[in-house]
Amino acid sequence: MNVTPVLDRLDRDIVAALQVNGRAGWRRIATALDVPERTVAARGAELLRTKQVRVTALTVLPQGGMLDSSIVSVRCATGMNRVTGAAAAERSGSVFTYLTTGEMDCVFEQINARERSLNLMLDEIPGLPGAASIEIATVLRLYKATHEWLPPILEAAQIASLRDDPHPGVPGGSAELQPLSREELEIARVLADDGRASFEELARATALSTASVRRRLAHLQERGRLFIRAVVEPAALGYSVEATLRIRTLPGRTEAVARTLAQVPEVRYLAFTTGRTQLFVDIACVDHTALADFLMRADWTADATETETSIVLAALKRSGVKMR
Repeated sequence: MNVTPVLDRLDRDIVAALQVNGRAGWRRIATALDVPERTVAARGAELLRTKQVRVTALTVLPQGGMLDSSIVSVRCATGMNRVTGAAAAERSGSVFTYLTTGEMDCVFEQINARERSLNLMLDEIPGLPGAASIEIATVLRLYKATHEWLPPILEAAQIASLRDDPHPGVPGGSAELQPLSREELEIARVLADDGRASFEELARATALSTASVRRRLAHLQERGRLFIRAVVEPAALGYSVEATLRIRTLPGRTEAVARTLAQVPEVRYLAFTTGRTQLFVDIACVDHTALADFLMRADWTADATETETSIVLAALKRSGVKMR
């Protein structure tokens, strides 16, 4: 139900390139797309200026601790959907926040240090304004994060020419993450505002040399503590129907279903969670027909006993960035 206008072909290509590598220079993107650098630079700058795409950095537990991630589903009191969603989006640890159709009206991902989980689940989240009931499912395994979503826009060779990082996963909950240093926190702060900030800008902000900043940033990315993300409405890329799925599988078949779904290009997020269903999925399709085709695919539905589908009405937050 997203009415965001679809970008033209070149703009979609530029955004797709930024999804692969949000810090790639315009010359490198132009070479990958085989388009004049001046054209790519002008179009890319306009996309960023108008916030049709935003390049940001998401930092995982900058203060350290063991990572807990939860999918929070909220049934709202009548007429309170927007109020509840806005409050969820304001939370510092919320990664995405959607208003949806179906049994639950709002869903968001919450990440936090494990030492805070008890207070969050018993006090803070139940206190969301307008919340009539709340279900919290703990993420046990993340198969696909939104920063890994690459819609089939670019060719494989183009993607390879742009990619230069190891794409680590988010650290598991069993790992005790160390607090970031003062310089690392400053790098994360600057990149959260502008993920394309130059190394010279980062050096000035941290009082480090550009070589040191390069090493610090690379280390943060290699450890899975900081992710550069190009945040865009899927509808702008031609995927106008976004939905969340909760899937219950046959006993012993959850892993097989998850591995199949992780390979589907339209799947943006996929997690194995606690609760009545085992898998939580965020998917973006070109239209309702494509969504219907996906929901009837035999390669995963044969092992699913129940699928609850909700249409995303509005995304209030994506990758830690408030969208409205």
